[in-house]
Order: sequence, then C-alpha cells, then structure tokens
Amino acid sequence: MIWYSLMSMIGAVAAFVVSKVLNMPKPDSRKRLDIYIASVAGFIIGAKLPVWMSYGVRPDLLISGKSIMGAMLGAFVALNIYKYFSGQRDEAFGGRFAIPLAVGVGFGKIGCWLYGCCGGNFIVPVQLVESGFQFSMAGLLYLFYRRTGRIDLLFPLYLLCYLVMRFFIEFVRTEPRVLFDLTIYQYLSLLFFPILLSVLHQRRHLRCQN
Repeated sequence: MIWYSLMSMIGAVAAFVVSKVLNMPKPDSRKRLDIYIASVAGFIIGAKLPVWMSYGVRPDLLISGKSIMGAMLGAFVALNIYKYFSGQRDEAFGGRFAIPLAVGVGFGKIGCWLYGCCGGNFIVPVQLVESGFQFSMAGLLYLFYRRTGRIDLLFPLYLLCYLVMRFFIEFVRTEPRVLFDLTIYQYLSLLFFPILLSVLHQRRHLRCQN
C-alpha cells in the first residue's frame, strides 16, 4: 500500500509541476471556481459509479475502489452539464488539465502495479501498459498543442484515445463480465465513443474559448 500511495503522491506533484511549466491559458477567475467545483464533483462521483456497477454497492466499496476512467468521464459530463445550464455551450473547459492528468495517471498506474491491483488475466502487465500509454499521450498531446495551439481539443482527444486503449485492454483485465462477455468499462467506452467524436468534429470547425 505504501508504494501505491507514494506513486500517487509523485503523480500529483508531477501533474502540478507540468501544469505550471506549460502555463496554458486559464478561464477568468469568475468562471474558474465554478469550473473546478463542477469538474471535481464529476470526478469524485464518476470514480465510484463504474466500481459499484461492476461489483455492486457494498460497504467495503463505499470508500475503497476508484476508477480513473469513470472519474474522467464524470468530469467530462459534469463540465458539459455546467456549460449547458450556464449558457456557455460554445466554450471548452478542461484542455489545460489533459497533459498534467496524463502524467499523473501514468505514475499512478505504476503504483497500481507495485500494489498489485487493477491487473490482468495473463502475463501482460496491464498497469504498466496503461502507464506507458499515459506518458505517451502526454507527449503526443504536448506536440499537438505546440503545433496547433488548439487547447480546446486536448481533453476530448485525450479521453477518446484513452477509451480506445481501455476498450481493448479490458479483454485481459480482471473485471466482472456482463452482457456478451464485455465489462462495464467497455460499454462505457462504446457509449462515449460517438459522443467524443461528435465533440471533436464540432470543435474542429469552431475554435472554442477555454
């Protein structure tokens, strides 16, 4: 457990440092608090829902058991709900967090491997595969941002690529299977694929504010 906690702390510090070094544009201070509240609320709720859907709502899972995929999807949904009700549908929030988040999760997955959680059925060290993916995505997103300046595309692009990777790696992860031998995470991936593709298509032709 100590290694998992240590790597999670390293990931959080690394994400903070990366966000400071990148120094991406921020929303004005009036919007920023609302955005943080919405994204954190979605992150926390989303982190628990796939776990409960997979294993049931049990007392031991009220605190333990978290899903980074669910957390990211929860933040995405919460931000879009906030945009809808605040009348800011043409704005894009979350882009400045995509690269730091990928770095932080990359270290966190190393912690999962050291702790022995979130593993797979076979010899494939899925936690390290996911870690390598996260660090690679951080680099690719940075290059994409440097070339295009499109901060508004970073988060949906990151999330879409993550869901593609996660859909396939689920075949070797030790998660409960539901209908047609797929996991809850695979069904969530299938649900959000077209949504994220639609978001990217719309934003490609309309430079959103961030």
